[in-house]
Amino acid sequence: MRPFATAALVLALCLACGGSSSQSGNTGPGQARLHITTAGDGMVRGAGSDCRGNCDLAPAAGTQLQLEAVPDAGALFAGWSGACSGTGSCQVTVNGDVSVTATFSRPSGARRLTVAVVGSGRVVSNPAGIDCPSGACIATFPDGTSVSLSATADTGFVFFGWHDGCSGQGKCSVTLNGDARVSAEFNVPPPVQVNLSVATSGPGQVTGAGLSCGNGATACTATLAQGTSVTLTASAVQSARFMGWGGACSGTASSCQLVVQSDTSLTAAFEFELQTLAVNDGTNLFALALNSTSVFFGRRTFDGVGIWSVPKSGGTAVRVATGNVSFIVAADDFVYWTDGVGIYSAPTTGGAGSLRATGNVGRMALDDLGALYWINARDFQGGKGSIHRMSNRVDAVIASGQNQNFGVAVDATNAYFTCSSSDGQDQAIRRVPKNGGAVETVVTTAVQPLAVRVDSKNVYFRDLNSAVWSVSKSGGTVHQLSALNGSFGFLANSEVDVNASVVWWIWGAGNAGPKGLFRAAADGSGFAAVDTGNDFSWFGPRVDDSAVYYFHAGALLKRLK
Repeated sequence: MRPFATAALVLALCLACGGSSSQSGNTGPGQARLHITTAGDGMVRGAGSDCRGNCDLAPAAGTQLQLEAVPDAGALFAGWSGACSGTGSCQVTVNGDVSVTATFSRPSGARRLTVAVVGSGRVVSNPAGIDCPSGACIATFPDGTSVSLSATADTGFVFFGWHDGCSGQGKCSVTLNGDARVSAEFNVPPPVQVNLSVATSGPGQVTGAGLSCGNGATACTATLAQGTSVTLTASAVQSARFMGWGGACSGTASSCQLVVQSDTSLTAAFEFELQTLAVNDGTNLFALALNSTSVFFGRRTFDGVGIWSVPKSGGTAVRVATGNVSFIVAADDFVYWTDGVGIYSAPTTGGAGSLRATGNVGRMALDDLGALYWINARDFQGGKGSIHRMSNRVDAVIASGQNQNFGVAVDATNAYFTCSSSDGQDQAIRRVPKNGGAVETVVTTAVQPLAVRVDSKNVYFRDLNSAVWSVSKSGGTVHQLSALNGSFGFLANSEVDVNASVVWWIWGAGNAGPKGLFRAAADGSGFAAVDTGNDFSWFGPRVDDSAVYYFHAGALLKRLK
């Protein structure tokens, strides 16, 4: 049986069963006393509060009252005695002490049913007789009657269950073979419980709402009351960074505030500022590409040269395909590489390489639709080059007769390529519509250009002296972004990459100045040395929205931007 507040119930039942109450106190000057008594199943109204049992009142002398006898359901009023008689209303003038008794009777064989309501709700009977919104209610029914009781909670309450003559939370049925009593308990419901789930990845921790979750790939859950307002805080370990929320929270702010109305899940990601994706084991080759999830690079192992991949988040490197590699580009479904005389592809999940094209292959690029572009470089005897576009394995020459040498890049409408003639008279960055058409010169260069990148506004290129440059797609001033590095670098470090209008490059400048990873804005401002040293073992970089990837001292590194 559920515990509930019995004090109110005991008081109500005592009143119902003939307990006494006094409404007067001592009689003072000018006052009189009225004694009311009820006998049987009923009460008297008209003297203030309803009177059941024995009641004493002390009105002012001469007070006139009209008393009414109210039998309980199924009972009968037998009549008045004392100061009144008969079965009608009782008119009484209180001068001095006055006593009156109301007598009630049950029909022959009637049984009394008492219902007590605890809390805020209503109990109704079938057959009719009990309609009890609070306190205690009494009705009489013929002997053997089966009475069904139903309980309805008031707004903000729930029905907790029956006690005494019934139990549980369904309907209550009582067969009256004698007097019976039933109690109905209503109460404020407990708050609805919901789950808050947090999953962390990487070197950090999420705290709040009773959780302390993280420093590893950890999942945690807290049970909260519905509507609870919580603040969660993400804290990275030393030399790491909070990368952002997912799920019910978003953004990269360290704290997240939310109101939990239902089961809620969120994630928090952390990464080290610098992470080694592939250690220097003597096998790594300096060819590098990215897709949305992985880094691709060349590797020479005991069983040959191949293309390998490692997750951007770190993990075990796996062989994707076998083949010699000079340059790599990668989409989410296929990786493409060249050995200088052929272009090959394989699924990024691994598989045998497939020959796509042959020629004097330079660099390659992919557009947003997955079409592959590459340079068929001019020869050293005056022969011209060409730029190719392959979509659905169909190879199309989109520009020829130029002095295409190595570099190629694409944007939404054009393919850009580097040119240099063998006599040094034709050195330029040019572009052609992606499906072919008229060739335009974007900028002429003083030194042979080797690599090119583009973003929405600018063209970036690197020349034979390793200098890094930028120019607007519409032409104009050419900015030397690497001016603070010096005037000459090594041809081996001719890569350049761009993300969010910031240009990244590796510099190796003889014995003058530091070597390493550098960056600058498109207009030449914001020049910064990101990672430097005095050695020459640097290669790359490749950049995505959050990190830059490059080789140093034979190891493949990931550094957060």
